[in-house]
Amino acid sequence: MVKHPAHYMNGQKELIDIMHELLTPEEFTGAMKFNIIKYTDRVGLKDDPEQELDKAINYTDYLKMHLAGKWEEGAH
Repeated sequence: MVKHPAHYMNGQKELIDIMHELLTPEEFTGAMKFNIIKYTDRVGLKDDPEQELDKAINYTDYLKMHLAGKWEEGAH
């Protein structure tokens, strides 16, 4: 449920890759920050706490790749 969930696929591409293509760098950074805050804030309130933290870590990894200029489609 954390990495590569089927409901985030659009044909052959993951939604995160589509977002990276369509959003400006600033918009993508903001979207990743939003998700990091969202999943961190709700730890223990919705899903398994470990799963929520894994989601926050996943978005942190996306943000790190993006900011470092090392985005590779499908490599996350």
